Amino acid sequence: MDEIFREPLTRREKDVARAVVRGLSNREIAAELGISPETVKRHLGSIYSKLSLSGRVGLAVHVVTGATDIAPTPTS
Repeated sequence: MDEIFREPLTRREKDVARAVVRGLSNREIAAELGISPETVKRHLGSIYSKLSLSGRVGLAVHVVTGATDIAPTPTS
């Protein structure tokens, strides 16, 4: 799939992706972000779908190799 047709990650998806790269579990991510573990799972599903990935290791490799910019979204 061409990159230009992919939806960008939302701010919260980027937060979750950064936490995954740090090695946090869904429960740890949920506690850190103040959301439920089920919400973390939904965000991960959306991230995997948007980036055509199948799991945490793939996401970490994708981010570490620079294939995805997960820098914090600037606030206005």
